[in-house]
Amino acid sequence: MVKSTLFQNLLKATSIETITPSMILQAGAPIFFDLANNPDLKAVSTVVDAYRCVHAPLYGQPIPLTGLVSSAVGSELILTPSTNEVRKIFGVTVINAGGAPIVGALTLGGVQVADFVANPSSTATVQIGDLFATKNLQLAAVVSSGTASDLTTKCVSVLVVQ
Repeated sequence: MVKSTLFQNLLKATSIETITPSMILQAGAPIFFDLANNPDLKAVSTVVDAYRCVHAPLYGQPIPLTGLVSSAVGSELILTPSTNEVRKIFGVTVINAGGAPIVGALTLGGVQVADFVANPSSTATVQIGDLFATKNLQLAAVVSSGTASDLTTKCVSVLVVQ
């Protein structure tokens, strides 16, 4: 019979899909770098390698075939990644289908990250820096003036962690 390590016992009911880096850190907290803990250290290494291969196979680089164009009308969430997902946002456009200008902002987790003005019957690119969206840092458009229902916001993103 194979004896489980302390680390393995702490994570035994956890699947590779639901494990998070904080769970690995918490389970590994009582482990020290000495010979007595060698089996636990090997178990930690095995779990971290498995996590990396599944959730971050390219260490923060775009994961092939995961590109996504998301859109929303009005003051709405545009991009809502799933648990364990991190999406890099490459571009955002705003489309005004109405006859009056629309002024608004992009928010990430409720924090304003960019302003925009969408002129009547036109499309504009919103200037953004490096933006990453997660489950609790969702990208949204917030209209401050103009007719919100005339605005369509689109963003293009790719997974860097899944």
